[in-house]
Amino acid sequence: MIDIAKLIPNELIEMAKLFPKQAPLYIVGGFVRDAIEYNTASEDIDITSALTPPELAYVLKNSQFAVKPASPRLGTMIVKGQRAYEYTSFRVDSYPQGKGNHAPQEVLFTRNIEKDAKRRDFKCNAVYYDIVNDKIVDPLGGIKDIQDKILNTTIEPTTVLSQDGLRIMRLARMVATHNYSVAKDTLDAAKELANRLRDVSIERISTELVKILISDHPYEGLDLLRKIGAFRYFLPELDACDGEPQNPKYHLYDVLEHTFKCVEFAPKKIRIAALFHDVGKPVCMKNDGNTYKHDIVGATMTKKILTRMKFPNNIISHTVELVDTHMFDMAGTAKKATIRRFIAKHADVVLDIVALQKADGLATGLVSGPLRESELLKQYNEMKDENVPFKIVDLKISGNDLLKMGFKGKTIGTVLDEMFDNCVIGCIKNEEAVLRKYAEKKKEKLYGTSQSDN
Repeated sequence: MIDIAKLIPNELIEMAKLFPKQAPLYIVGGFVRDAIEYNTASEDIDITSALTPPELAYVLKNSQFAVKPASPRLGTMIVKGQRAYEYTSFRVDSYPQGKGNHAPQEVLFTRNIEKDAKRRDFKCNAVYYDIVNDKIVDPLGGIKDIQDKILNTTIEPTTVLSQDGLRIMRLARMVATHNYSVAKDTLDAAKELANRLRDVSIERISTELVKILISDHPYEGLDLLRKIGAFRYFLPELDACDGEPQNPKYHLYDVLEHTFKCVEFAPKKIRIAALFHDVGKPVCMKNDGNTYKHDIVGATMTKKILTRMKFPNNIISHTVELVDTHMFDMAGTAKKATIRRFIAKHADVVLDIVALQKADGLATGLVSGPLRESELLKQYNEMKDENVPFKIVDLKISGNDLLKMGFKGKTIGTVLDEMFDNCVIGCIKNEEAVLRKYAEKKKEKLYGTSQSDN
C-alpha cells in the first residue's frame, strides 16, 4: 500500500489535527490519484472537509493558518507563510440547463462525502485521503479506475459533461498527461456534448490546450479532441486540416494527422508552433490549388488565432516566427551566404527552427533512416566557432568608434550594416583591428583622404 503520509507537508498534518473528529480534513483529487498511481507528490494539493467556510474560520481562528475567502460560494484559501492551500467544503452543485459555462448556478453544502464525490468530474479524481487517520476513502470506486487507467465520470456522463463544458478539455488532458483510456459511455457523451465548449471562456480552453501540448502523450490528447469533434468549436482553422490530403510523394498522412505527429516529435517548448505550422495549407489549396505559400499564410493565421485565444504576446511572436520560417531551405539548395544571413536574422530562435524542421520531417511518415544533416544547424555552429556576430551590437567596433574616426550621420549605420553583413557571410573577421581597417578603406572611398582618429 502506498504510504501517502510521507508525501504530505508537515504543516498540512498540523492543520488537519485542528479539525474536529466528526469533520476530518481530506486531500482529494490529483494529489491522491498521483500518489496511488506513481507514489509521487504533485505540486497542487486540494483539501476538503464537511466544515463550511464560517466553521473553518472558527476552527482555525487562533492558529498559525490564515483563512482567506477566494470565492464566496466555492472556495477558500488557507495560507501559512508562502504556502497556500485551496479548500472547498463538501457541497452539491447545480448548473443552469443547456449551458456548459463552468459556473454552478447554486451551491448547497453537505456533510455527505459521497454527494461531494458525485459533483466532481471523474472517479479517479474523487478519491479522498483522511490525513489524521491515514486512511483512503473511495466512495465511487475511483481506485479501480486509477489502476485500470480509465476515465469514468462520477455520475451519468451526459450530466457531468453538460454541467461544465471545460470537462471535455479536461478529459483530453487526462488522456494526454496520464495516458488513460476513456470509457465508451463517457466518450459517446463527449461527442454528443462537444458543442458545450462554445460556453467556455477561450482563456480556459487555451490553458487546457497548452497542458495537453506539453504533456508526455500529446498525440493521444489531440486525437481525442479530433474524435469527439471538439476543434470546430474553438479551432475551426485546425478542424479544416482534418482530411486535407497531401502529396503522397512527401507525406503519408493528411494535414491534421501530420500535425499531430509533428507535435509528438517536437520538443515541448515549440509544440504550439508544431500545432499550427501547417494551418495555412487548406486555405492555400482552396485559393491557389497548391501549398507553396502555406508558411506565410499560416503565420498570418497563427497570429490571429493565438490573439483570439488570449495567448501572451511573447508566445505569439515566437510561434509566428517559427511558423513563418519552418520551410526555409527545405530543398537544401540555399547558398552558404543566404543561410548565414537567415541565421543572423533569426538568431534567437534558430535552434527552435531546426527542431521544428526535424519534427516536421519525422512526421511525414516516410522517414526510414536518419534525416539529412541540417545545414542550418551546421552553419549556426560554425558561426559560433568563428565568433561571428549574430547582432550588430556584437561587432567589435561601435557607432561611437566610427564617429571618432570621422564618419557622419546615417553613414555610420550604413557602414555598421555592411561590416555586420560581411562578418556574417565570412568575408571579414569580427576583430577590432580588421574592422577598423575595413572602416578606414570605406572612409577613404566615401570622403576622399584617410584621416586619423580624433
